Amino acid sequence: MLAKWKLREVILMVVLAIVCGGLYRVWDVINALVPTTAYALQAAMTGFWMIAGVLVPYIIRRPVAALIAELVAAAVELLLGGQFGLGTMESGLIQGIGSEIAFLIFAYRVFNLSSCMLSGTLASLAYLFQWYFQYGGKALDTGTMLLSIIISLVSGAILGGWLPKLMGDALKRTGAVRNYAIAKDGRAMPQ
Repeated sequence: MLAKWKLREVILMVVLAIVCGGLYRVWDVINALVPTTAYALQAAMTGFWMIAGVLVPYIIRRPVAALIAELVAAAVELLLGGQFGLGTMESGLIQGIGSEIAFLIFAYRVFNLSSCMLSGTLASLAYLFQWYFQYGGKALDTGTMLLSIIISLVSGAILGGWLPKLMGDALKRTGAVRNYAIAKDGRAMPQ
């Protein structure tokens, strides 16, 4: 699949994923300041870690861009000392798959607010399985767990879907991505 990618697409994907990985590491530090018992606030912060999986495919519009971007961002976060250890890579894989599924549902042809928000939501939904089994979600009482799940999904839609779309649109307005698929809105994504 990557054989059909242009070199500039691979370079931009890696650059954006590295930037997102750095942002994720900063978000790790902010997240660590929130008490672990502040479940609603912890859940509200979840979507931020989904940005790479929406931003990169929104600009490049290639299959597997979401998955690769999340994996690269997770690797950068880990290399910068992320406190979640190898769980960071698991998260990148899980979130990347969730994000990728949304664009696959639209056959990689629809890149709008709805597809981006669905991508962020599905990435968050995928992460919730890891949260439940690995990060203690199953230990919560039913009400707190359901509230955390709902807030995480909304966070995925907003911070993980809407925010990266805004970022991509802002980059488009600057002309910085004029040689990429985002600049040709309305055109089907190359296969």
